[in-house]
Amino acid sequence: MTTPETGKLTGALFDECAEWIWEQMQDDGFYLSGELVDLILTTERELAIHARPIDQIAGLLCDEFKMRGIAADPYPIDAPMIQLVLQWEDDFLGMAGIPRAES
Repeated sequence: MTTPETGKLTGALFDECAEWIWEQMQDDGFYLSGELVDLILTTERELAIHARPIDQIAGLLCDEFKMRGIAADPYPIDAPMIQLVLQWEDDFLGMAGIPRAES
């Protein structure tokens, strides 16, 4: 997956964020691929919606993935799962001192 080239969450920091979120999701009992976490983070920046409230982002991403025909198994890609990824992203951004709007 190509990491975003704008904002403060790029390159190695983007990769570290995605990996950390993946680990937190595993600890929470959500066994999803790291590529799905990358896809969520990348798509929210691609659509330039990463500065919106996370519940809005989750709904928009869910709709976008359905439109693109992207699905997952055994867990569906739904708004609550996306929102959980985004909440962990917020935690990571907070630890890194990066406001969501600048990420």
